[in-house]
Amino acid sequence: MNAALAIADAVPLAHALAVDVARRAGIRALVIKGPSAAAHGLRAERVSADADVMVSPDGFDAYVDALRGCGWHERPAGDGMGPTAIHSVTLIHDGWPCDIDAHVQFPGFLAAPQHVFDELWQRRQPLALADVEVDMVDRSGAILIAALHALRTPSQTPRHVAEIRRLVDEVLPRLNDIARADVVALAITGGAADTARPVLDRLCVALPPVTPHGADPALDAWRARVGGRGETTAQWLVLISRANWRAKPGMVVRMMWPRESEFRRVHPEVPAGRGAAIRGRWARIVRGVRATPRALWGRVLARRGVTDASILDGDPR
Repeated sequence: MNAALAIADAVPLAHALAVDVARRAGIRALVIKGPSAAAHGLRAERVSADADVMVSPDGFDAYVDALRGCGWHERPAGDGMGPTAIHSVTLIHDGWPCDIDAHVQFPGFLAAPQHVFDELWQRRQPLALADVEVDMVDRSGAILIAALHALRTPSQTPRHVAEIRRLVDEVLPRLNDIARADVVALAITGGAADTARPVLDRLCVALPPVTPHGADPALDAWRARVGGRGETTAQWLVLISRANWRAKPGMVVRMMWPRESEFRRVHPEVPAGRGAAIRGRWARIVRGVRATPRALWGRVLARRGVTDASILDGDPR
């Protein structure tokens, strides 16, 4: 593979490769986000930064091993106690300008991962990428994934705000009654009735009662993160709240001043040298202080059993 391969060519090829590797290994894989969202009219056509696939949990480890056999390897991540992704593995290749994000589950679907994947697989639809037919999620699945992704990480990029605005202002109002009911049905069976509730409320379809705070720790953590706009500070507060009292002080120290090796794994863009690392960590503290009020407000909302919907109304808080 030519290292100079253009990203516009590499991403469709990476999707096709990711699915082909799964098929050859006898593992089910679905294209999610990116091209599938565009195919379903949820976002404008544009070049994605990476290839996202959702892999059947019962074959996930074998799938990652199969990609390793093709020269892909896991992107280095932080090595400490901080927030880490447990829902996906990012793989990179020295000859490719894009990543492959292999998801074993998608955040916001709180039902058993295998159950969620099996439901999405039953609904799968074909999509042509790089002259290869791959399997992608259906439109209801794509709508829920887009909604959950935008709710979970709005602080990462303004594009997420624009995409969820398009979803609630243009896509949802055009759904017919059958399509609306289908989105809600999939949300219920996938355990996303509460996590996606701010979006589902726009469909004017009957939903199950709101799950109260304390009934589901995963839902409580989701609400705290969404209320904190996905800020790293909000994620840290969830981790610290779950830790025992002896571990809390050390976690606070690591949150504020991580080891240089850990900091550089999370922030590879920081120039070499101890001084640059120190300045980078001070800048990190400043960002954390600025994000703290919102993160604390997210925890207040979570204790009230509320999934914050302000992002849908363009609230910049």
